[in-house]
Amino acid sequence: MAKTATRAQVSRLPSTRESRPALIGLAIVLIVGGALASGWLAIQSGNRAFFVQASQEVAQGAQITSDDLTRVSLPEDFDGAIPADDVDDIVGQSATTRLLPGTVLTPEMVSEDSGVAANQTQLTLSVDASPFIQRLQAGAQLALNVGGGDSGRQAVAAELVSVGDADDGGLGQVSGDEIPIVVAIDLSCLSTVAQGIEDNAVTPALIGGDAGQSVPSTCGG
Repeated sequence: MAKTATRAQVSRLPSTRESRPALIGLAIVLIVGGALASGWLAIQSGNRAFFVQASQEVAQGAQITSDDLTRVSLPEDFDGAIPADDVDDIVGQSATTRLLPGTVLTPEMVSEDSGVAANQTQLTLSVDASPFIQRLQAGAQLALNVGGGDSGRQAVAAELVSVGDADDGGLGQVSGDEIPIVVAIDLSCLSTVAQGIEDNAVTPALIGGDAGQSVPSTCGG
């Protein structure tokens, strides 16, 4: 009787032939499911759209032209970017910050009112964090002494916009012993002052009265 029971139990185990169809069916399900998932990902990755991008540098406060802009393909749900279809609305507006080539534009980067006087732009530079600098008020008239050494120095008139408010579009490198100041200068002096900032060769000085009239507000060349 014991042998009969053992044989009965053994006979209940599935044979290789019986399990093979189940494995084949599972493999088919996995293959089909994988193909569907791959197709879905391919479709999703194809959901792209064109957005407005800066093709060349635009100074803060400068008017944006069609030559300054191009378009770039990004995921359709790219957050905050200006669609390429709206590019005509951007042309003629002013940059509220310095735009570098490759920048994807957002509505905050452009404005019909630049907040900057005509033919002027704003730059950020770092200076010694002295009590004198920290007490300066917006609107103070400055002379930026640019350069030095064999190249000589050039004075450029500037107006203080703010003290201690770093601007993402600025060129200055700020350390722990320095404080950023934002100044407005004539567009003709942009390259001169920008080079001076890169060379760490810009020294601001407060001017006023008749002395201010002797500092050129524009740069030749």
